[in-house]
Amino acid sequence: MPFLVKLLTLLPLLPLLALAQNESDSSRTRSEVAPSVGKCTSSILPVSIVANNTVLNLDPPKDQQALTDFILRWTSDPASVNAVVVGDGKTALNNNTYQIWTTLCLPSKPDAKNTVEFLLHAGGSDHTHWTLGGEGSKYNYAETALKAGHAVFFYDRLGVGKSQKPHGIKEVQTPTNMEVGAQLVKYLQGKQQFKRVIAVGHSYGSATLTGLVNVYGNFVDATILTGLTSHVQSFLPGLSTWSHSISAENDPKRFGSLGAEYTVWNNVINNQQNFFSYPNYDPAILQTTESNKWGLTLGEMLTSGALPTGKYSNPMLVVTGDQDYLTCGGNCMQAVGNYSNFVDATKELFSGIPGDKFSTYIPLNTGHNINAHLSTPETFARIQKWITDLA
Repeated sequence: MPFLVKLLTLLPLLPLLALAQNESDSSRTRSEVAPSVGKCTSSILPVSIVANNTVLNLDPPKDQQALTDFILRWTSDPASVNAVVVGDGKTALNNNTYQIWTTLCLPSKPDAKNTVEFLLHAGGSDHTHWTLGGEGSKYNYAETALKAGHAVFFYDRLGVGKSQKPHGIKEVQTPTNMEVGAQLVKYLQGKQQFKRVIAVGHSYGSATLTGLVNVYGNFVDATILTGLTSHVQSFLPGLSTWSHSISAENDPKRFGSLGAEYTVWNNVINNQQNFFSYPNYDPAILQTTESNKWGLTLGEMLTSGALPTGKYSNPMLVVTGDQDYLTCGGNCMQAVGNYSNFVDATKELFSGIPGDKFSTYIPLNTGHNINAHLSTPETFARIQKWITDLA
């Protein structure tokens, strides 16, 4: 991505002994999923990582006006801002152990392949992206997967929800998020009951997965990317419409303890514009996502690029709404190069995947948040059918 910093190759994974030792110490049962479809256990897991973060010449904004000015300059002239903030891309080793809130749900009736879905949420939400609406909701992806016989594992990204919230410029960056994800996948692969790990991401979670497969290749058995295309030109213009606010000032009750480098979009209007396609959603669901919103740190925004390598060759499904504003400028059906639309063109990021292993699905009348539209039940069904049809 020409306006973002390329991710550097991360150092080898560290052992996950600490995760196994602490898993039972902080477990508790959750109620976001109906007990009839699965049993869920939540844990705070210590995740040890080693990552090459980018040294950013940037301090937390002193106030909202300073943040607004920075976002305006960065989204309108990214090359000039990156030249100052990123410079020559000098890196600093981030060797830390972070406390990550996780949930593992086991299905009442496991499928024959003992599948676990590894779920990475977007930059504007926490884990509730996967349990939207709660028990019995048609927007609850976790329940859909459990009914298909798949275990699901989801977590709050570093800096989000109930996970640890370190410095949002120096530490909470994409290389660190990638490494946390890689460690958690390895943790799941160490559990004997799972024979197949399928990674599912949304938006920033999909970008994180893209970085992971480009660095680690076939580290999962299949990958599903939602809310993503290769049309990077629409990203910064879309991001500029968030009206980025300092999280602690936007909602002191929820975010008051966060540093000024933690940001969220300003209000429900920004949410609708970026994530929804009017009138193809339930207004109550829009409000739910607003109430549950989280944001991005400046460190994440400035290090969100991923360098294609062609290392990944396992099956991949890309699912992006036809009216996705953030990744297509509101029209994903535009032809580009030899591809009939932006979603199909995402294949160019993954040269190692054979043509018969790369699939796309474009939900109609659907914006960026594919989990929150009237089309969602059909979208979930298409995703589960794709998984079922895997060899």
